[in-house]
Amino acid sequence: MKSLADCKDKIHSCSKCGLCQSVCPVYKITGNDCTVSRGHFIMLRGLIDGNLKMSKTINKYLDLCLKCGACSKFCPSGIDVVDIVALAKAEYFKTHFKEKFISFIQKYFIFGFGVKVLSLFRKKYDSKSFEKKILLFRGCGSYSKTSVTKLLNLCNIEVITPNFDCCGIPFFVRGDMENFKKYMDSFFSKIDEYGINEIVTTCASCEKTLNSYKKWQNRNDYTVKNVFEYLNEQNINLKLKTPQKVTFHKPCNITNTDTIIKILNNTENLEYIQMKDYDKCCGLNGISKFNEYGILYKLFSEKRKNIMNTGAKTVLTSCLGCEIALKLFSFGKYKIKDMTEFLAEFL
Repeated sequence: MKSLADCKDKIHSCSKCGLCQSVCPVYKITGNDCTVSRGHFIMLRGLIDGNLKMSKTINKYLDLCLKCGACSKFCPSGIDVVDIVALAKAEYFKTHFKEKFISFIQKYFIFGFGVKVLSLFRKKYDSKSFEKKILLFRGCGSYSKTSVTKLLNLCNIEVITPNFDCCGIPFFVRGDMENFKKYMDSFFSKIDEYGINEIVTTCASCEKTLNSYKKWQNRNDYTVKNVFEYLNEQNINLKLKTPQKVTFHKPCNITNTDTIIKILNNTENLEYIQMKDYDKCCGLNGISKFNEYGILYKLFSEKRKNIMNTGAKTVLTSCLGCEIALKLFSFGKYKIKDMTEFLAEFL
């Protein structure tokens, strides 16, 4: 795995132009340059050059990064800010017991025992047999085995569901690179065991993380897609049993939004209303900063207002973290549903 020192050239390539300020959700609320990537890189350059030491304050500002990647998409130097922030977090993680304790709880209780308990409530739905076979990566909190299998069987694709572990993103963003690598290695051992290198998932964060393994492990012998790409490739026309009205929240970690919007617009008996800033970060992105509740409140409240203005009573998304964030301020005014679960339910 790389270290922060390996990112020295990229950090130094930041021209401090400040364009990241115009797209950073947290900076727009705080106005504090330490919360945006330009400020992060000034601090990190100080660490690498030996003028600063990693501290609780620097870690706090790194923690405020929502990992939405908006600044990277807007950066004229094309710097992958999320990766660099995670590697900087890793420096703090190495010497702080609190971070290691939280990671321990995540591994053994939330993404260990917790996921096993959730699996007891997952419905069993056997896939039909077809010549084309793919592996389903459900993600920690997903109940989507039934929905994905139902949708992909329409495409004449057989769905096989191994017992994959977590993709590792909660550990990556915390800076626990050791456990992140263990989950990465576990993933490769599973696909090698089944001899199938085509993976489908419904969670945008899982999809991005699994694809990111290629750069961390230098291994490119597999593909990861979400279910909507397969539906589009097969040109499947969907029709809901009853008329439904929905809006859609785009997770930061999904790249093929056009594919999803096409399905929403072309599904019969489905009225899709696009909310304002449907593609802006929900504020959670997989981990919650409850110690900065004021920032979260403003982000969630703005998203809730945009949802309410559509008049839709159902909000679709494709990321577990986004589901959690959107539910926090729904107050029973609308339902939040995984898009694959929604489609499978009304087909």
